[in-house]
Amino acid sequence: MLPIHERLAELYTMSCKRPLTPGEDTELQHCLQANAKYCWDMARLNNAALLAATINDPVWLKDINTLMNELRLTGRLAKRR
Repeated sequence: MLPIHERLAELYTMSCKRPLTPGEDTELQHCLQANAKYCWDMARLNNAALLAATINDPVWLKDINTLMNELRLTGRLAKRR
């Protein structure tokens, strides 16, 4: 789990008990945006992994798995050339 997910859970829990402050609400929006990007990036990699497995390309599949692990650990993918 990424720190962004932990903070998102904290903000959600706080919002169930009381209204969020404007700063907390802004932070919640940032967390939701980061989470959406993470989900879309992971979905794209999952689709690419399925394609690599379907065409039986183990080198590409290994590269995709490396990227998925990077995304899981850091929450973002490094810029590729």
